[in-house]
Amino acid sequence: MLRKLIPLFLMFVPIYVLAQDMPFSVKSSTRYSSSTMFGKVEVDSVRYTQIRLIQEFNYKKWGVGLDLDFLFNKNYHLRESDWDHLENVLEKIYYFRYAETEDPLHFHIGGFPRYSVGNGLIMLNYSNMYYYPDLRHNGLLIGGKIPVMFEPEIEIFSSDILKNDILSLQTRFKPLPDSTLKILDQAHIGFSVFADRNQYSNMRHTLPDELDYLIPKKKDAVTIVSVDYNQPLKRTEKAEYGIYSELAHMIDNGTGSILPGVYADFGYLKVNLEYRTNGDRFEPGYFDYHYEEERAVQDTLPDGTPYLITKEEALQQRKSSYGFYGKVQGVIAERIKAMFAWQNMYGDDLKNGKSMWFTLNVDTRYKRLENVAFAYSKTNVGELNLGKVAVPRANMSASATVGLGSKRRWFVIGKYSEKYKDKEGGINWWKDTKRSVAVGVKVLF
Repeated sequence: MLRKLIPLFLMFVPIYVLAQDMPFSVKSSTRYSSSTMFGKVEVDSVRYTQIRLIQEFNYKKWGVGLDLDFLFNKNYHLRESDWDHLENVLEKIYYFRYAETEDPLHFHIGGFPRYSVGNGLIMLNYSNMYYYPDLRHNGLLIGGKIPVMFEPEIEIFSSDILKNDILSLQTRFKPLPDSTLKILDQAHIGFSVFADRNQYSNMRHTLPDELDYLIPKKKDAVTIVSVDYNQPLKRTEKAEYGIYSELAHMIDNGTGSILPGVYADFGYLKVNLEYRTNGDRFEPGYFDYHYEEERAVQDTLPDGTPYLITKEEALQQRKSSYGFYGKVQGVIAERIKAMFAWQNMYGDDLKNGKSMWFTLNVDTRYKRLENVAFAYSKTNVGELNLGKVAVPRANMSASATVGLGSKRRWFVIGKYSEKYKDKEGGINWWKDTKRSVAVGVKVLF
């Protein structure tokens, strides 16, 4: 009897999680997969036992992922407040998608770990999952291509379909689709609008209850508009070369530009290099990975009085700058994918104008080792010293997937990540690091 119960126990309670940030994922063409997690979490200073069931369903171009989170108190009573409103039920949807971004019509509802628009001058690696799973947002991305003369494309993004606070709209079209010059007929012009309709939106989640009075009743919005141009210069069977540019303006603030940007695409390798200029009160990549944390923060006056300051208000002291942004992306046999990008900005009184991003994903399929991934980034830092990993505004993560059998149905997935505190001075690796450690089991049917 005991032998029969052990596999059942492993099926439903396979994981103890020290800290969990988001569901696991395994590439699969199967229609159904299931993951189960068990651990301890703290919500509003109360400790809970957590059981999470992650179910994924696929049919042709459709996909659905559910993240069912059950929290039990010390008396093993379910925390019903997570289930008593329609909004709570919608939060259990990890994703609902149709097709891929290159298809004529596509949409995705749910979590967005990293989302960029165009050249990333305004929105670069933005995530609506920064506080996941404590704070869940069901975002929306919908886009499509219209098969008419100018081949217009449109893409709409919302960080949360219930609040619609952080929004973007991007449109592109070919201005000269029937030009006799083959180079000009491949040119694209794009227009984009970005907005945060309420920069204080997440304060009720991040601010202590006793400081709720600091949150203004009136919303404070920020809006950025941009126009971009992409022009291929030469195309061969093995490569494509081109130039691009972009001009962006933050309403009531500053202006930034890419002029020029050049690229070379060899299929297995793509290289970009841009010259960027930023006017006073303008920051490139304004909507970045840290935006949910920085859109409004609590600070203290010299006399000890607390107050709130938005990211837009913090830009009022930012002076003009100039510099370069570069990116190298490579793919080998569709198994190894790597990306390295950096930004080096210069300007009067600009101390933290350097950024770096690196990702590596190896779809090994070597024996039972299914996948290995690593990512590291640090943004707006004083120096790009590769020997210093733990610095303010840096993140690191690694994961590995191992199959438990030759049929590739059962997998063990390990994941580790670190987030380093944004503070003055050096980082104490033990005290100033937020860690996430998890080990899980996933089954494909």
